[in-house]
Amino acid sequence: MIFEISIIVLALVFSLILFKSDKHIFKKFGLALIAVLLFEYFTQALWLNKGLAPWAYLYLDVSWIIGLGWATIIIVMRSITDMYFPSFSNRLKFFINLILIGIVGFFAEWVVLGLDIREYSEAVKNTLSGITIGPVPIEAIYYIPVFMALVLSFNLYWESLLNINESKLKRKSSK
Repeated sequence: MIFEISIIVLALVFSLILFKSDKHIFKKFGLALIAVLLFEYFTQALWLNKGLAPWAYLYLDVSWIIGLGWATIIIVMRSITDMYFPSFSNRLKFFINLILIGIVGFFAEWVVLGLDIREYSEAVKNTLSGITIGPVPIEAIYYIPVFMALVLSFNLYWESLLNINESKLKRKSSK
């Protein structure tokens, strides 16, 4: 239960910090969570989320806690990109976000595998090369950005459809 509470606290803390500079952060967060949960639902046969508290699951082993963790990573990395690269094109920001989310996501995968919260299905295990970085299969370097490209595209599309404005994050001057 410590893992679940930690994810909730981290999500709340980051949301409140980001709310100061982006009044739409909760809407963006909600869309990111919906996107992650939808993609998790449709890919649930690839992995098993186990060992979480019973209230942390929505359906079978689809966990809203795991979804909340991914949504937090997405929103925080997007905010960092907006803050440090405000003049970059949206296309370039998209790829920067994929890189940042991929790096942080790789270590998040390391944590859930290390805590024995996640394991891969037999079908996935049979296709893996057997090469790992820590407990994480090397294939995650490819898989996480691909998964996140779908989630991020979904998220950005619905934000534009719902007219959720760009964040107003500004890099603080060093004066």
